Amino acid sequence: MRNLWIAAALAALAPGAPALAAPPAASSCVTCHANPDLFDGARRKIVDSFRADVHAAVGISCQDCHGGNPDPKLAEDPGAMDPKFAANPYRGAPKRADIPRFCGRCHSDPEYMKRFRPGLRVDQEREYATSVHGKLLAQGDTKVATCVDCHGVHGILAVNDSRAPVFPKHVAETCGGCHADPRRMAAYHLPDGRPLPVDQLARWRRSVHAAAMFDKDDLTAPTCNDCHGNHGATPPGLESVAFVCGQCHGREADLFRASAKRAGFAGHNEQLAGAGGKCSTCHEPPEPQARLTTIHGFSECATCHDNHAIVRPTVAMLAPLPAIPCAFCHEGPGQPLGEKREPGATRRNYERTRDALLAVAKKSNLQGEALFDWMVDRAMALPNHLEQGPEGERKQRPEFARLFAKFRIGKTYFTYPDPVTGKEIRANVVRCSDCHSPSPVLAGAPVGLQTGAGFLAGMRELTGLTGSAERTLLAARRGGVETRAALPEIDQAVDAQIELEVLVHTFSAAPNGAFEKKRQEGAVHARAALAAGQQALGELTYRRDGLAVSLGFIGLLLVGLGLKIREISRRE
Repeated sequence: MRNLWIAAALAALAPGAPALAAPPAASSCVTCHANPDLFDGARRKIVDSFRADVHAAVGISCQDCHGGNPDPKLAEDPGAMDPKFAANPYRGAPKRADIPRFCGRCHSDPEYMKRFRPGLRVDQEREYATSVHGKLLAQGDTKVATCVDCHGVHGILAVNDSRAPVFPKHVAETCGGCHADPRRMAAYHLPDGRPLPVDQLARWRRSVHAAAMFDKDDLTAPTCNDCHGNHGATPPGLESVAFVCGQCHGREADLFRASAKRAGFAGHNEQLAGAGGKCSTCHEPPEPQARLTTIHGFSECATCHDNHAIVRPTVAMLAPLPAIPCAFCHEGPGQPLGEKREPGATRRNYERTRDALLAVAKKSNLQGEALFDWMVDRAMALPNHLEQGPEGERKQRPEFARLFAKFRIGKTYFTYPDPVTGKEIRANVVRCSDCHSPSPVLAGAPVGLQTGAGFLAGMRELTGLTGSAERTLLAARRGGVETRAALPEIDQAVDAQIELEVLVHTFSAAPNGAFEKKRQEGAVHARAALAAGQQALGELTYRRDGLAVSLGFIGLLLVGLGLKIREISRRE
């Protein structure tokens, strides 16, 4: 019988296996607590909910946790709950401060737990003691989260059960049950004395991680416990958030660690530590740094990308931006002398569309970032960027959808609901110009802003070339000319653009740097695609001219034939 229970345990705890829903074995506990004469519906529900519990699935029942004599004959007999019962003293429900030890009686016992699955961890209780929750609980704060707040009590589901509160898609909501509650968190503060924020859940919901989790059904996307840990404190070596992010974003983390920016952050943190955490101590108005009040330390990745609201990075993080986002694909930073890109009709159509939109924006007095953001929305909705889907919906044409996605055109802000007021909060993305002044503060040039400008110029040239090539090939393809041979060049140019978005983490736009080399490589492919497109358009023009000449010749023949027929008819 014992081996049968262990086999059931292994099956129930295997990845993807649902918890068994067999009725609890008859015992004094079940018989008594299921009695409607003694307990109301809510209390009797404990027996029903325990049916799906992972413990019930492996044969563990009430008395294994709470103690007591399970003999069914003792149902409704107070003797069943005798704390002096030698075989299994009755322990009852634990006090909140004792819950980790209560669960740890089994979960910290390697010999016992490995009867169910050899790979089960048995260090959760020790890890919990190192966490903020565990330390506060040890100090007498019973409002902090314990095992049951995350896993439940009598209906505990396996972590891979999609209904479990600790299933990846539910973790953020589970943590947010406390951390998004302003009243519950009002008594807690950050180490520097500032109030503990309660908007982490609302901000995370706007992140690329949440989008991957819910829109793409990617259960590996990071949620709270992936960065903060499951039971314990921050793991060793994670004093730098780059090590957390680097678990997934390894290339970016390696580039950052090798860059001069890392040393710059470390130096600034030393300065901030001695200046009371205020940038204005060293930077005076009107410098942009003097206005910074939200930065209390430079934490590598999170300084630019945030920690919870990690929205999709776009070119809007760089500076100085062009006046309108259209410039990235349609204008570029400048055309080399004598380089002819697109047909005149294509260019004129763009200029008419752009000028019409700018005229509308001018009437609304849109300028600067407001104009840029407004134009992002207009670009996404332009009729010539859209097509009709199979169900009548309007969607982006495939070629434009790819360019918008790969070239990362986006806004300078995002929004999220404030859990305190319920109002929509507008938060700006972090940009180079937020910290870097256009004029040097120390000796030398304003390197930071120059680097950002170098990144933007390189991206604009590559996106402009690639966009021109894409549109030229599209025009030829719509005219009936085969252009598939040039598509690999477009793909490689787009791949180079994606690589540039990674290489900004070198924080160097130097002529001999990795960013500039990759830009040049991408430009070679984009120009090759553009040349192929122009050749295809030339072939299309040749075909059309040849067709016009042929039609003209045929027309003359028909006219001549008609005249000849008329002459013959007149003779007859």
